[in-house]
Amino acid sequence: MVKAGKWPETVPLKVKDTVVKDILLDFVKKVDVTAKGDADDLEAVRAALDFEAKGAKFYAELRDNVSDPKEKQFFDLLSKMENEHYLSLKDTEEYFIDPASWYRRVEHHTLDG
Repeated sequence: MVKAGKWPETVPLKVKDTVVKDILLDFVKKVDVTAKGDADDLEAVRAALDFEAKGAKFYAELRDNVSDPKEKQFFDLLSKMENEHYLSLKDTEEYFIDPASWYRRVEHHTLDG
């Protein structure tokens, strides 16, 4: 039961008996990693990068301007989530710009001479 004016003890990661993380992991497994990107895709990723960076900054500022520990914890969580989205998009941007280097980094290949 929710009491008015009170922050929840924890932020739930289940929505309607579904674990959010499991849904996201299942979605990622279905992504076609061999799909080719184009300039429109790169432009979209860069727009999303800007959006996520602003979101992380916004929530960090909210966190820094509240005094209630639960509020601080909540806005810190949101800021960190936005930052994770940003890092994921940076990874995607790198893939679009230089797929060969991206594969070398991700697959941890070394060049033997």
